[in-house]
Amino acid sequence: MYATSGLLTQFLVDAAARAPDDRAVVDAQMELTYGALAKAAGAVADTLASLGVQPGDRVILAVPNSITFCAAYWGILAVGAVAVPLNPGTKVDKLAFILTDCEPTAVIADDEVLEILKRAQGQSGLHMPVVTRTSVTDLIQPMQGSSDLRNPPVLDQDLATIIYTSGSTGQPKGVMLSHLNMTSAARSVAQYLGYRADDHIFCAVPMTFDYGLHQITMAALTGASVQAEPSFTQPFFALKQLAASKATVLPLVPTMVPLIAPVADRFDLSRVRLVSSTAAAFFPELIDDVQRMMPDATVFSMYGLTECHRCTYLPPAELGRRKTSVGIAIPNTEMWVVDAAGVHHRHSATGELVIRGSTVMKGYWKNPEATEKCLKPGPFPGERVLHTGDTCRLDAEGFLFFVGRSDDILKIGGEKVAPSEVEAALIAHDQVQEVCVLGAPHPVHGQVCIAHAVYDGPPETLVAWCRTQLDAHAVPFKVMVYDALPRTQNGKVDRAILQNNFTNAHSKKTAKQTVS
Repeated sequence: MYATSGLLTQFLVDAAARAPDDRAVVDAQMELTYGALAKAAGAVADTLASLGVQPGDRVILAVPNSITFCAAYWGILAVGAVAVPLNPGTKVDKLAFILTDCEPTAVIADDEVLEILKRAQGQSGLHMPVVTRTSVTDLIQPMQGSSDLRNPPVLDQDLATIIYTSGSTGQPKGVMLSHLNMTSAARSVAQYLGYRADDHIFCAVPMTFDYGLHQITMAALTGASVQAEPSFTQPFFALKQLAASKATVLPLVPTMVPLIAPVADRFDLSRVRLVSSTAAAFFPELIDDVQRMMPDATVFSMYGLTECHRCTYLPPAELGRRKTSVGIAIPNTEMWVVDAAGVHHRHSATGELVIRGSTVMKGYWKNPEATEKCLKPGPFPGERVLHTGDTCRLDAEGFLFFVGRSDDILKIGGEKVAPSEVEAALIAHDQVQEVCVLGAPHPVHGQVCIAHAVYDGPPETLVAWCRTQLDAHAVPFKVMVYDALPRTQNGKVDRAILQNNFTNAHSKKTAKQTVS
């Protein structure tokens, strides 16, 4: 016998049994009730089972925000498999690495990804069946009525999802999240945000990102519905959709705010009662912009990592007093900082942030070395706590303030970027002789990537090259071209001088040209 109450799929089973005719998810093509969504998930599970997918197998899901994504995600879980959501824009080399790393039994992909997938399969040497988005849509359309979806034969400690994020070497790392991790995260965040059954969540944040993915898990938990918006690349159109959808909840990342601010007054956004933000730093100026655009909405500033989904949130009542704080620990979670001497502090100190609770990941898939670096013994025998690698400050009342990354990984618009990955792409260009990639603070993206290159040519060429080699968030914000990179006395690249050159980009003493 398997205990099923702790499984993530139980959220959908309960929602479909409780309110089968209530709206669950909407996209540009159709709308599904919870009963229909549960049946569609069951049909996807049956299809995967017919292809040989078994509990514990990995299934890649490379589909944009849509009803298809939602049905496919729940269907992967319903067969007992592990969902591996990937942005459809993932580059060939990274996709090939992930295929080799997680060895999926099947892939559910957007039709436009098929050619990239074929090339990645060739590089990885793996060949697995592909279920296209079109075929999943064909399964969804006839689904009506109440649910007969059942939980799979797995335990709550078994894996539900692997989310790949860049590591310090530039190679993606697979964050392993169990059913318990994901149900705990959904319950905690939905609790302090106050999601309700009558909420309609406008999700333009990619569902392949844990922040977007948890919109569908929290919706099922609370009975709310989701508007699956495929992207935010056209802000005017997205705002038009937001207003037309009569959404009450808007999850966003800070990079979206400057895009919508100039045109927000053209739309009636008065129905939005709640706005949440995570990923990059939510600067006070951006919070002010949101409050001007949606004065009736409650604003939540949050902070988290894929490795535990969410660390902290700032209670809205504190915005007036400590707008730059990322708040307090989420429910059912503990946090503290460890200073340079190894002493633990819960207030009035600066150090590495540590998170304890059931949201903390199981580890990195097939990467025990990276796992050991961040999952360390906790206060009780046998448990592991997450050492985040982030330097943070706790004030006298225990409110957290983010200071910076403890390593050189950049966090750009909520996505982790390894400088070595960008450097590898640039040095592959046959005219680049040497390169050093550094980060710089940015009021919208949190950080941006700055490339300093020894290169005899126009910077625009390197930017265009990077767009063909890297994910969009990893493309350098600026390229600075040099005759030679400055050196320290011991022969290393002098990073301090490079940082100063960027800060004083108007000076032409060493930089020949700068391009955005």
